[in-house]
Amino acid sequence: MKKFYLIAILVLILSLFFPNRTSLHAKGTNSLRINKEEYFEMPGLNVFVFQNTYPDGHQGGIEIIQHGSRVASCGNLRLSVSPGQWQPIPQYGEGGQRSSAAPSSDRISDRKIDKENNEISMVCRYPYESRDSKGFNPIIYPDLNLQYNVRVQAEGSSFKIIVDLEKPLPEKWVGQVGFNLELFPGHLYGKTYYMDNKAGIFPRQANGPVHKSNRNHYNPEPLAKGKKLIVAPETKKFRMTIENQINDLILLDGSLKHANGWFVVRSLIREGATKGAVEWKVTPNVIPEWEYGPIVHTSQVGYYPNQKKKAIIELDGRTKSLQTAKLKRIDPQGGFEIVLSDKPTNWGSYLRYKYAIFDFTKITEPGTYLVEYGDFKTPPFKINSNLFQRHVWQPTLEYFLPNQMCHMRVNEKYRVWHGLCHMDDALMAPLNINHFDGYNNQDENSTLSPFEPLEHVPELNQGGWHDAGDYDLRVETQASTVRTLTLMYEAFNINYDQTLIDQKHHLVEIHHPDGKPDVLQQIEHGVLSILGGYRSLGRLYRGIICPTLRQYVMLGDAASATDNKIFDNKQQKQKIKNIDGLWYKKVANRYSNLFDPDVHDEMIQEVVPELDDRLVFTETNPARQMQGATALAAAYRVLKDYKPDLASECLQTAETLWEEHKDKEGRYVQATKIDLLTELFITTKKSKYREKLCSMEEAAAENIGFVGWSIGRILSNLDCPSLDSKLTQAIKSFSHSVDSTLSQNPFGAQHDRFHYVGMNYYYLHKAWPNIFKKEHLINALNYQLGCHPGQTTTSLVSGVGTNSPVVAYGTNRADWSYIPGGTFWGGFNILTPDLPENKTWPFFWQEREYITNGACTYMFSVLAVDQLLSE
Repeated sequence: MKKFYLIAILVLILSLFFPNRTSLHAKGTNSLRINKEEYFEMPGLNVFVFQNTYPDGHQGGIEIIQHGSRVASCGNLRLSVSPGQWQPIPQYGEGGQRSSAAPSSDRISDRKIDKENNEISMVCRYPYESRDSKGFNPIIYPDLNLQYNVRVQAEGSSFKIIVDLEKPLPEKWVGQVGFNLELFPGHLYGKTYYMDNKAGIFPRQANGPVHKSNRNHYNPEPLAKGKKLIVAPETKKFRMTIENQINDLILLDGSLKHANGWFVVRSLIREGATKGAVEWKVTPNVIPEWEYGPIVHTSQVGYYPNQKKKAIIELDGRTKSLQTAKLKRIDPQGGFEIVLSDKPTNWGSYLRYKYAIFDFTKITEPGTYLVEYGDFKTPPFKINSNLFQRHVWQPTLEYFLPNQMCHMRVNEKYRVWHGLCHMDDALMAPLNINHFDGYNNQDENSTLSPFEPLEHVPELNQGGWHDAGDYDLRVETQASTVRTLTLMYEAFNINYDQTLIDQKHHLVEIHHPDGKPDVLQQIEHGVLSILGGYRSLGRLYRGIICPTLRQYVMLGDAASATDNKIFDNKQQKQKIKNIDGLWYKKVANRYSNLFDPDVHDEMIQEVVPELDDRLVFTETNPARQMQGATALAAAYRVLKDYKPDLASECLQTAETLWEEHKDKEGRYVQATKIDLLTELFITTKKSKYREKLCSMEEAAAENIGFVGWSIGRILSNLDCPSLDSKLTQAIKSFSHSVDSTLSQNPFGAQHDRFHYVGMNYYYLHKAWPNIFKKEHLINALNYQLGCHPGQTTTSLVSGVGTNSPVVAYGTNRADWSYIPGGTFWGGFNILTPDLPENKTWPFFWQEREYITNGACTYMFSVLAVDQLLSE
């Protein structure tokens, strides 16, 4: 008996001094703690505190990731109930770091991490900013000088948000400054909420009423007010409680202010408040023992019998053991046949997940299959040697490119995709302005053209593709699209014809063959825009874009943007001059100094109500001038039999631009020179272009990642042994670098480059097949077709594959719709530091915006892989 007591006492003493690992683990799983990535973490819940700095894109401030999904973002003081783009945003940290204009992986260095007290904090400020020497400031900052500290303290699975002001708000700002937290709407439509036991339902669309506030703003009436908000109480995954310790919570629908607005929880700053001006307690529900996944990523289209076939299994980061994976063949008579059952191979960790690889390369029998792992089943995919013969690259050429065509009416049987648009293009942009989308006329004293500011520039109302999910024309988009389509036509002999394209009548009819290859007609369309600018301006334009913010944010038919009537500058000129003699200064400044779309447009329309024509901007950038020339030099080869006069003009213009810029220097200029010389030599075979290329071996080697694929196509024809040797060594080094980079994740592709490397990788492999692997191209395409990280398993091409994104950031995004064949700029977004995201939400440009030139690279990649795997 004494022995028993002695053992019990010994065990008790040991447990006090040496707690077992199980009890420590249990404690960790029930509490938010600051992890090595410097955010709060526990299974089922993470809280980011100023890890991201892009509030315009609903990324930044305090963000909540609940059961693997980001459910809330942008927790910070704001000057509006639902801030939109171009509205005042705070600076961060002691150094005053600005919010980024796009998603960024750069971390804010001034975040204070206090692990001992389990607190993360950030000092922020709203400064008053004056205009620069050009009168330009992208945002009007009001006369508010406010510094404050945002603190987040975690305890258990709850956390407090505390805001301390350096000094009280000025009297006139009381009632306007508040702490906002945005709730992602996609998870909440149709779900319920309770505010102090009063029930409500999150509406599916923006419903009134609204009320007029100061400065002609219209704000939504609150959905609810109270001290305690319970979000989605009927769900385990998204239930969350927010309690205000001081004053009322206000729940609003931000989409009443902006179409891309989220639901907003807001608390106003009280008069006289400083320390503890805001104090919330937030308690997200956490499912006990929650684990992420599994998610299995495969190509949503399928695989060739002779290619490597791997399913990428994405698992919770704490996963210790692997289950058996099964490949099942779908039986034509119904049911499934297990054709392979095996333990996957552990790959390791990437981002916040663990990964395993299920290799089924040895299965080559044609058929339809799926992969099963645990409770997860992939959508069906094919194994077949005619995998890409239909429904893969074709929708991009049939639907997406026609939809992006400017200066055309685009029909499809009963449907009008968009009406005839922008036939009043374009007015020369005013001098000395910075446009809200980043365009500016570089020369402060000249338009770099024969045209005066606001004078109509002819020949710009033809050809061209809208850049992306918006309607501007960028010359680099036109150039890269023309060049990619040209090389695609040459490499794969694509004579596909499914579209009527009538330039004379500005008409497109989808699924109406007209006996002409669609690719050639699309190349012609791009060339018309590039050459039209050169004919009128004597140089390539920089961009063509709308003058008013209301047009820029317009969601609807492109034909609604302007009246298609050319602005009569002569009749309006005297009227313009009579307005204090300040047309250029007054209107130019007001183009840029924006606070609200309504106010901005009112400023312009009070001066010249008839002004809706787009503006054309010019520049001296030699790299972009030569990029356009490169496209023209290539286009000659495929247009010379189809449109000989147009082809001749392409080549003449390309050679003229080369002569004008061959001695220029600047960023990217050397690489662009090599690109242009390559196309000129292929087209003309002139010795002067060969000799110049041979003399640029140092520049070519230094820029091998940009130009290796291009010059590699002609290396054997140049007869330059020194250049050949230099580039071969450079390619070996570059290939090793690519191998190393792509080995960092289980997908073998880069998330920020997959959409444009396909053509590069193809030509690198063709030029150096024993050095540069074709698997890099195949993996990049598989990434686009579904093998990418995150909860979303769709392909990244609308309407392609068994599971594809049918809500996208295209020109029809307001309808929560898509354009078949559209490909995404980003595909998905990696939020700093480790969260991949691709939400079903049509207003995330950084995740789901279509891009015209990227769609063409996608088509090229599909055709290239088809060729390589069919050899």
